[in-house]
Amino acid sequence: MNMTEMGEVYAFLLRHRIAESQPQERRRRSSQTGLISERDACCILKDADEEQMQQFRSFLAGQGLQLAMFDSADYPGIPPGGQIYLMLRNPEAELPTMFSQQPLIQKLSIRKESQETTAVWFIHIWMLMLGLLYTRNNRALSDVSLYQDAVFSQEELLDALKTHLETLRRGGLQDQELPRQIAILLTEKGEDISRRVRNFIDCLMDASLLTEKGKNIFQQTLLGALEVEQSGLNHLRHLIPDDIAQRIILPAESRQPEEEIQTVQESVDVRH
Repeated sequence: MNMTEMGEVYAFLLRHRIAESQPQERRRRSSQTGLISERDACCILKDADEEQMQQFRSFLAGQGLQLAMFDSADYPGIPPGGQIYLMLRNPEAELPTMFSQQPLIQKLSIRKESQETTAVWFIHIWMLMLGLLYTRNNRALSDVSLYQDAVFSQEELLDALKTHLETLRRGGLQDQELPRQIAILLTEKGEDISRRVRNFIDCLMDASLLTEKGKNIFQQTLLGALEVEQSGLNHLRHLIPDDIAQRIILPAESRQPEEEIQTVQESVDVRH
């Protein structure tokens, strides 16, 4: 793997986050302007020697990223003889400024709402999705190998969100007493709720955290399971501007260890 090939593989993984030598649920990604094909990316990585791979890992580490490689002996869903390469975020490192929040904000936002509004909706829908992927299946965040069983429908996520909003409305607080983030949720127009769920799912599919198993049926990917297992809920902080995060989630550095564990356990199941 020379420097040109390293750059080509980096560009591919930066866009897709995942390269599979033998994809099971989709066709291999073909080459396009500025990107090599998935087949070529896998071949370059497979043929690279240890020194070249170490150079590539060092290059990624400087950007808060890491490369993970797995085969059929590591996780289910990888065919015999197949390899899967994942670009993961290093949960201990800060992401560089080149990873802008703006593309995600633009995909998730409706009309000209504030970034705070978009962030509040993202967090609540994310927590509800975790409830479907983990709490409903009595699955721990560390149960990565069960990712193929982590399936939900768009309708289930939409129903969970509607139930969540109805529970908040029945909280008994007057408008002037509502926390700011709850007020944001309860002022939503009904016709926009399904649109928010669809935008959310599309963003996670674009990031290779979900894959479509059937019409409006979605499964967590191995990448998605590893992201949750390695970063927990803290990786939400990379998606939310710091000033907004201070108002809608408790910063990790201000929690005591016991408090953080309890927060994670309670936050995953937001349906109750």
